[in-house]
Amino acid sequence: MPSAVDVITYVGVPLAVVGVMPVLYTSSSALLTQYRVRRTVRKNYLSITTRVGLLAGVVEVDLPRFMIHSLPRDDPAYWQQNPQPSSIKGGTWTVLNWQKVAVGKASYRLQHSDELRQPQAEVNMADLITFLLDRGASPSAHGLHLLRLMGLQTPPTTPLLTYNSKPVLVVATPDESEGRLSLRLQCDDAFTERSPDSLPPYWLRLSSHHLKSPTELFPPVRLFLTTEGLDQLKLEPSDARKSTTTEFKQPDFEHLLPTDSDVEGGLDVWFACGAVAVCARSEDGLVSRYSIPSRMHQFSKRDTIPHDILVLLGMLKAELTPLQAERERLKRDAEVRRIAASHQVNMNRQRELQTMNPAERTRAQAQDSMALLHRMTEDRARRTAEELEKKADALLSPRVGVKVVAGAAVSWLRESGHIPQDGRPLSTIAAAIVHAMIFDSELASSIASVLDAWLGWMDLVMTDVHFDIIEHSKPAFCYAAILLNQIAEYEHRGNTHPVARDLDECQRVWGKVYLG
Repeated sequence: MPSAVDVITYVGVPLAVVGVMPVLYTSSSALLTQYRVRRTVRKNYLSITTRVGLLAGVVEVDLPRFMIHSLPRDDPAYWQQNPQPSSIKGGTWTVLNWQKVAVGKASYRLQHSDELRQPQAEVNMADLITFLLDRGASPSAHGLHLLRLMGLQTPPTTPLLTYNSKPVLVVATPDESEGRLSLRLQCDDAFTERSPDSLPPYWLRLSSHHLKSPTELFPPVRLFLTTEGLDQLKLEPSDARKSTTTEFKQPDFEHLLPTDSDVEGGLDVWFACGAVAVCARSEDGLVSRYSIPSRMHQFSKRDTIPHDILVLLGMLKAELTPLQAERERLKRDAEVRRIAASHQVNMNRQRELQTMNPAERTRAQAQDSMALLHRMTEDRARRTAEELEKKADALLSPRVGVKVVAGAAVSWLRESGHIPQDGRPLSTIAAAIVHAMIFDSELASSIASVLDAWLGWMDLVMTDVHFDIIEHSKPAFCYAAILLNQIAEYEHRGNTHPVARDLDECQRVWGKVYLG
């Protein structure tokens, strides 16, 4: 019969070894996981802190959490892919180059190395969208509309931006997003279509134009408008480089900057409206952050100028009805008869004076001079009354739309030599007017003054005062009419694109998002 020592040796020891094996396995598994985690992190150039619970078989990992911003546009790294992107889950944002600021750390408890994930980076959604658009991405109308309607319930993998018809920015599963929107980058292809000389998102470009003479060519400029109005203006990069050897200089645009005035309209508002209208790029819907006020849209669509006022200004030819033509004929005939009768009276009077003695002739000639002066005064008063009556009738004539006014304005400007007879369309002339407002502050002020006065009687009746304003600044009125017509055309074409509205609304609602 085996002794107690034999039982302990052959039974107890193996049982004890078998009982320790799970602990040894758990500990070794934890150490192996820690090794694999450190190796993975080291390959992705991250600094971490790890702790191992040998008995629990858990590895605790502390990873830094970053807030990221896009680099300056003139930094070469802005246009390059990151040569060492992270391969860890949640690190898709490292594909591109960013400015990084550590804002804390995220702790994870892992049992297996494949559970490791990189914390999502916090980024301003407007900054992210603008950066990707500048690199060549395009907005996805369907995805942005879904995000605007569904918010956090938007299905994962819904594309918000695309590049070459492939998703670039998609909605991600909201892991650890704390109620914020979670997004993911999918940059399989390198962005290669754009460069520092490309037009940035939300900027406008005015090509070279001339207004009064082909020799007075304005250089191409770029404009950036915020929701308040003009914010930045600069020459095209190629022309800016040439400006050191030519007469082109960076334009002074102080007169076009927004003011704090509560007055409706103003030079800054009219310039911003005109710039957006003439620089519209409806193919992508992203024109500018500035929206033309609804009041200006209403103004551009109203019939505000009486037809016969344009006739009085010499901008349209009078088209008389048969009755009006008959009245004009009778008036001309009466005037001819009056002149003939007056001539006959003068001839008879001359013969009568010849029969008088010198003293009588002198008195008679003095009386004739007084009578002539009286008739001239009466004729002047009659003509003034007729002009006032004609103006009053013209002010009550049917009103016409801005398109008719703009067409008449172009014809008058060409006939009077203010613009060349080159057959340019209205849209091109409108762009030249906006361009001229940058370089000619006096012209810009006169156009804005006319538009402000014009806006003032939009809901009222045009009066003699308004007519005098137009008559004394007819070229500025013509330029203003062409610019207002372009604003009306912008609204008619529907350039307030739904993609732009959805994108702006998403950026406004979400603000900060997580990218991972």
